[in-house]
Amino acid sequence: MRRYVASLVGCGLVMLAVVLFAPLVGARATAANAIGGVVVNATHQNAAVAGQKVILQRSAGNVTQDIASTVTDKDGHFIFADATGASSDSFAVYTNFEGGKFPSQIVMPGTSAAMSVQLKVYDTTNDDAHLRVTVATLLVRQPRPINGLIGIGAVVTIENIGTTAFVGTPTGDASKPMRLLRFATPPNASNLSLGIGFDGSQIFTADKGFGSTATVPPGTTDFAYGIDIPYTGTAVDVSYRAVYPTARIVVLVPPDMFVNGRDFQARGIVDNLGARYQVFTVANAPVASQVALHLTGLPQAGEKSYLDARALSIFAAVLALLALLALVVYLRRGNLAPALGLIPPQAQAPGTTLISATEDTTSSATAEHERLLNALLTLEQARGAGKITDADYRQQDRDLRGRLRALMSVERSSLSPAGDVAGWVTDTDTQATETPAPKDATPATGAASEQSRGGRR
Repeated sequence: MRRYVASLVGCGLVMLAVVLFAPLVGARATAANAIGGVVVNATHQNAAVAGQKVILQRSAGNVTQDIASTVTDKDGHFIFADATGASSDSFAVYTNFEGGKFPSQIVMPGTSAAMSVQLKVYDTTNDDAHLRVTVATLLVRQPRPINGLIGIGAVVTIENIGTTAFVGTPTGDASKPMRLLRFATPPNASNLSLGIGFDGSQIFTADKGFGSTATVPPGTTDFAYGIDIPYTGTAVDVSYRAVYPTARIVVLVPPDMFVNGRDFQARGIVDNLGARYQVFTVANAPVASQVALHLTGLPQAGEKSYLDARALSIFAAVLALLALLALVVYLRRGNLAPALGLIPPQAQAPGTTLISATEDTTSSATAEHERLLNALLTLEQARGAGKITDADYRQQDRDLRGRLRALMSVERSSLSPAGDVAGWVTDTDTQATETPAPKDATPATGAASEQSRGGRR
């Protein structure tokens, strides 16, 4: 009997343990995959927003989809108890409030951040009076001569200095029928592709650009897009029109293109991500102003290519996406940031190198010397074959010989390159003593060297 009673007691204890601890085990398993937080209205001192629908979004590779939704409680809290997916998947939550879309940062289940998401919303407006552009960066890609197109990747950082979020809308009033977030593009631009910032928004195209119903909360937001512009012959104008007050415009150009800066200041050469770019900048562009670069030395439009048109389009789209992603990630970091004036030069990360035209070693200077001589020979052959106009020939010949003279001068000089770099890295928007960009078409390699020596030839 005692053994029987002991057996019953033992079974009871086991059952009691199961009843008491099983919920805790289940709760821990659920919490490991949970994402939760609170929705607050930042326009009203982060007041909790009750009864607000929140959507959970999962991204797997290039596919993003909404997988669940819930509603905040009276204190603005929400929770998704089971956010499961592959180890490489990422998650985010977002909500639509007063016509605007407000997403969170990427969160990963099982981390402390996953259970403390603060999803901020703002009161909204259709008035763009508080919008301005802090920096617009254009990346010129290599031309596609078979169809006479050259790609431009753009990242425009828009700052909203107000306390409400701007939301573009296709409806308005008599003074402004469409109150969209606006972007200007060069004439005859085509093949618009959209990147970050435009997720879930409607796009309306026009002759002079396009508009979006995207949301711009207070603070800064990046918008990335790509376009193609046509060219004929061997030259093209790359222009930018300021829709909003613009603090800085930066254009990155491959080093094998000849550039007439016109309205821009030549800033030398930067190396980043294994690629080299000529850098040109303009500061403080007022609304409706337009600036342009004139590029020459392009391959003749219409020349045959070993790739078919479809393959070229796919290849160009892939390059555009990679270029835009690279700009977004590295624009404010590493070598490009101090060169473009986005961070002070002394804040540059240790171990990085900012390269100007005169920082060549003896071996790199020799290689550049040979490249310039080969370019002169190629230019003569192009002229003999009738592939270039006399005007372009004279301009490119003058540019090449000027660069060659500058390089030979550097080779003969024992000057340290450090002073040359400082001449263009430490520029600010309000600096009144900048050396003006040369009026003749001069690649940045030559321009930086000439300006650093006061224009001596």
